[in-house]
Amino acid sequence: MKLSELATQSGTSTTTLKHWIRVGIMPAGVLKNATTAIYQQRHVERARLIIVLRDVYGASTTAISALTGLIDAGAPTLDVMNACQAFALGTPDDLASDPAYAAYRERTYELMRRRDWRGYPGAAERGLAHALAQAAEVGLDYDVDTLMEYADALEPFAERNVAVLGPDGSPDEVARRMLLAVNARARQLVAISSLAHAAASVRSAIARGAAPPDLAAPPAAPGA
Repeated sequence: MKLSELATQSGTSTTTLKHWIRVGIMPAGVLKNATTAIYQQRHVERARLIIVLRDVYGASTTAISALTGLIDAGAPTLDVMNACQAFALGTPDDLASDPAYAAYRERTYELMRRRDWRGYPGAAERGLAHALAQAAEVGLDYDVDTLMEYADALEPFAERNVAVLGPDGSPDEVARRMLLAVNARARQLVAISSLAHAAASVRSAIARGAAPPDLAAPPAAPGA
């Protein structure tokens, strides 16, 4: 396909594509003659990945280059998936050795030991330790037993998600799907948690007599 068709299929402009090629995050096409290059499906998949990184995660060209460079170097799929988790979580690499996070790392490792969870090779572990530290700063100091309750609820969903998403497809497509899935899961979990907290606050207000019994009741079911 020509550059114009690549732009149409990927949903971006030829100017943007030329820029991505120039900065090295998009492979160049194969020259057909002195003025025309031919592009393939892999270019479409790379463009779609870059768009997710740019539009969903607000990634810089440097950050995008780090991930696409890993893919272009032929890294195994599990390495690419781990890099996507690290990218999505935004957790600094040095957290793995920072003594300030030692207690939270140990809670993470104890959770993994109890559930026989294998991290590969550490982005998600660092992410949880970082999240536990941030939660503790606002008074939500979760112990391992509490984390086990969360894990009991989440593990079945994780297994189903992996089965649906799977490792099939090019590394660019696997990375794009995973980044979108991480973002969607995070938003869903935050929304459900927020809804539960709102409901708990309303119930508490009603119980104290500070709010009417019918405050914020959900709409009736259709046909009810």
